[in-house]
Amino acid sequence: MPYIDSLGTTTVQHYKPNDMKRLLICMALLCGIMLPTAEASAQEAGEFRLGFRAGYYTRAKAMGVGLYGNYGITDWLNIEPGVNVICKHDSSVDVYCDFQVPLEVALYWHIFPIVGISVNDIASRSAHADSWSFGVNLGMGCSYDFSMRWNVTGQVKWMGQTAKNNKSPVIIQVGMGYNF
Repeated sequence: MPYIDSLGTTTVQHYKPNDMKRLLICMALLCGIMLPTAEASAQEAGEFRLGFRAGYYTRAKAMGVGLYGNYGITDWLNIEPGVNVICKHDSSVDVYCDFQVPLEVALYWHIFPIVGISVNDIASRSAHADSWSFGVNLGMGCSYDFSMRWNVTGQVKWMGQTAKNNKSPVIIQVGMGYNF
């Protein structure tokens, strides 16, 4: 289709068959991604979510992987117990229980403040002692419900700990959950 550009010259732009195929494939992929989200819903009171997370413990300089369960106590309050295995020499365990207040910021998107408690042996491994540390978790997270049952999450939380020789880590995690 010819058009006149800003210099007054007439230009004809041709589309190659490969460009059109790429455009159609991209449109089909977008529809395939967007259509399942049309039925997504947020977690409500009485709903249970089970998921996994992977992340990085900054002060421990180690990766962690774990499982969590998230239960909607009310429409505005969730409780999330979980356990992470910290993958470093003489691997450690981090057991926590967090409370979250999910706030819907856009369709299928939620942010949530995090307040909780934890117990772990991160400090004992680095100090070569046989003791556990208790801590307080404070942070922020977000989740996106990409279908009726599945969601992805990301969170950052600070874990203030009681161990004398331990530096309180910041934990950066991403994960996926399934709603029952």
